[in-house]
Amino acid sequence: MPHLKRLKNTCIIGTTLLSLLTFTMNTHAADVPVGTKLSAKQVLNVGIGAEVPSLDPQKAEDNVSGRVLFDLFEGLLSEGEKGEIMPAIASKWETSKDGLVYTFYIRPNAKFSDGSTITAEDVVFSYRRLADPKTASTYAEIISMIKNATLISQGKAKPEQMGIVALNPSTVQITLEKPTPYFLKLAAFQNLSIVKKANVEKYGDQFTQPGNVVNSGAFKLKYWKIGDKIIAERNPHYWNSSKTVIETVNYFPISDANTELQMFQTGQLDFTYDIPSDKFKDLKKVYGKQLHTNPYLSIYYISLNTKVEPFKNNPKLAQALSMALDRKILSEKVTGRGEIPSYDIVPFGVADYKQQSYAWDKLSPAERLAEAQKLYKEAGYSKEKPLTLNYTYNTNILHKKVAIALASMWEQNLGVKVSLSNKEWKVFLTDRTEGNYVAARDGWIADYNDTSSFLDMFQSKHPQNHPKYTNVKYDNLIKMASLETNKEKRSKLFQEASFLLMNDYPVIPMFTYVTTHLVKQHVGGYSGLNPLDHSYSRNFYIIDSEITASR
Repeated sequence: MPHLKRLKNTCIIGTTLLSLLTFTMNTHAADVPVGTKLSAKQVLNVGIGAEVPSLDPQKAEDNVSGRVLFDLFEGLLSEGEKGEIMPAIASKWETSKDGLVYTFYIRPNAKFSDGSTITAEDVVFSYRRLADPKTASTYAEIISMIKNATLISQGKAKPEQMGIVALNPSTVQITLEKPTPYFLKLAAFQNLSIVKKANVEKYGDQFTQPGNVVNSGAFKLKYWKIGDKIIAERNPHYWNSSKTVIETVNYFPISDANTELQMFQTGQLDFTYDIPSDKFKDLKKVYGKQLHTNPYLSIYYISLNTKVEPFKNNPKLAQALSMALDRKILSEKVTGRGEIPSYDIVPFGVADYKQQSYAWDKLSPAERLAEAQKLYKEAGYSKEKPLTLNYTYNTNILHKKVAIALASMWEQNLGVKVSLSNKEWKVFLTDRTEGNYVAARDGWIADYNDTSSFLDMFQSKHPQNHPKYTNVKYDNLIKMASLETNKEKRSKLFQEASFLLMNDYPVIPMFTYVTTHLVKQHVGGYSGLNPLDHSYSRNFYIIDSEITASR
């Protein structure tokens, strides 16, 4: 999350009866350099890449929704410029020495957009709501480390039995089943944003609609119409509203990168979701520093539905398809923006993890192709008896280009007959989650910088397990890693689990993403240093156009 203020982290190791670690930090928001002339019109126009499937923090499951949700709602904690944890609704927190109990103190001026005080009961309600089976969140698993959360999501315990209590109106205590090094990172994630209990109970599923919703973030929802845009305006009751400079944010759900580019060029957009990949070099020449390209903790891969033919009990076929792809050509020629070829589902840059590859990666192209053709034949197919395969992707220029390249490589190298199906984002998400596909474009952006964010989802019963992968040994390795407190042993367990997943071939990793955004010169406060590409409009400001024009 971009801002210009340097952070201060104070750690007080106390000798109190509670024997707790207490953490406090400076707050953050737009930090406008001295002498900067601001525009009289503080309106930010942002491309978000697709229609938002949900503005319900506990139900959202994608980064498109997340871009808007990080503005409208806030958690106990938030993120700094480089993804570091910072206080938000909670001004400080304490952690017990055994790492099992977290106590959060809600700041006195934390208020919802209707002016009402954010209370500990609202926090408790929000956390319980995520795990409650009635919410049907695909992200309930993310808080499995909280006491009884898994039992609640499975319908085996009541939400009231979760390890979270309101000690008083401004203090929340959370008890974990096991020490979880990344728990504080989760407290800043979109699904753990705080909603107003009374508001949700009054409107039910309609609480997210304009006129109904009460927001906890720096902005409040004003307008939302499918096929048009979303409008948010500054929330005057936000605890740090005095440091918020942007008055209005317009979010445009443009899935076509060329259309987005045209809107940027004509001044309708200040910040694009992406750029046309085939125009990267030209745009770099024209726009220079306005084109931001940064590493991203994410992976682009193919999910293969292991519950249907031809991938049911047929890893040889999946391996043949994986070996027949030239990832270097995909990343250098098809995408061409600095993506890194990958064979591991865990991308480069994840903390305490060494990325793995296959032995066949060292083969020459000719040797690899010969082995792929051999496996293809052993799987029951040949150029005379070709595999007919449908590949599904969501509407997007980059995904279309990748899909065409995949189809070409598979047909040329193996003789596979590929049909391509593209779907709009919301429909695509539903079909992929429900298993209504054979092979599908997939991708994962880390929810937090930890290996578990990429490997947890392939457990047999995980709601984000799109390939419907089932392996008891894999499940046990992930469980053991979740309980392991020794960093080296935990990393080794994850390495073993990832290697097992790779060799069962329910997925075909292709490359690590990079982020590419065009950002107008007059937008201040953006650095692109957040490894999860989380952007918060509260940190931006619009510089007077006459000043930027003279640069």
